[in-house]
Amino acid sequence: FSQTAAHFFPSYAVKQEFIDKFTDTLMKFSAYMMEIECWKHEDLDYVALSHANLNVDNAYYWRDEAGKLCCGVLDWGGFGQSCLGHKLWWYFNCSEFELLKDNFEHFFKTFIDSYHESGGPKLDLKTLERMVKLTCLQNLSVMVAAVPDCLRQIPAQDWASVKDRKDKRIDDNLGDKSTLRTTLRSMDNGLRMIEEIGIDRDLQWFIDEIWVKKYNQQPKTRAMIFGED
Repeated sequence: FSQTAAHFFPSYAVKQEFIDKFTDTLMKFSAYMMEIECWKHEDLDYVALSHANLNVDNAYYWRDEAGKLCCGVLDWGGFGQSCLGHKLWWYFNCSEFELLKDNFEHFFKTFIDSYHESGGPKLDLKTLERMVKLTCLQNLSVMVAAVPDCLRQIPAQDWASVKDRKDKRIDDNLGDKSTLRTTLRSMDNGLRMIEEIGIDRDLQWFIDEIWVKKYNQQPKTRAMIFGED
């Protein structure tokens, strides 16, 4: 898909060096996914009741009789209690990457302060940030699994004619769904989070500091991760 829709992703996405990093990172994440979920939920200060997927396609806007801009929220099916860092990434995942890159720490600090002012515990900035970044890898795994759906919506031979995200085949809903444009947006963010933010290092931090040092476990071997002899 990085070849079929190459013009939708950073130029480095087609280079073998990045493809190797991408493959290694997602395979390693897959091997530790359940262990990471355990860590994300073991401290109940970081678990709360909230919407599961509050990105842009689940909000709607209107103006009332006085012209005041109002906002509502759709898709409450996943509402429940789970890791705040997990949910924050699923709020961020369709944002423009430059906005995220330039404001990550501001967003986290604002949430931590507002959550505490509203009665929640005071969260640790670095812990919350790592939870968010590791969830990005989980989200990226989901988006990779959605590639066949992207190719059903726009066949492989037609992608070259799709110039950018403003093309009506992407910008408009297909079958009353926005999944194609949200998949492309969150996939692009995931690729750039690996290469430009370095979230593969956060994964290695989890393995070294949590899995090995805190949980007193042996790191998983390459054979275990890749199924090699």
